[in-house]
Amino acid sequence: MTRERSELEQRRDALRRSLPGLSDTRALSYRRNNDARALDHAGVKHQRPEEMARLAQAELAAHDAIRDVQRELRQIDAEIERTPRGGFGATLRRAVRRGRIDP
Repeated sequence: MTRERSELEQRRDALRRSLPGLSDTRALSYRRNNDARALDHAGVKHQRPEEMARLAQAELAAHDAIRDVQRELRQIDAEIERTPRGGFGATLRRAVRRGRIDP
């Protein structure tokens, strides 16, 4: 169980480390899409319709990626809460349950 908990904690740490990069990607895609839309609204046809659609899709995908990571982090945190901690107390309890130590 401690191995499972450790693996969950490692996965959680990796996901948390990925959030700043995902956030930067989302901010950049948001700026690009908004800039293109602002130019379009101002009458400057700088981007083709296909490119406008791609920019909007990139912004949405970046947003969804962050939400997916946040959702997975919540699931991992809940799983860690359900997983008992290791350590001497847990080892002693397992030994008592298995009948190796008289209580």
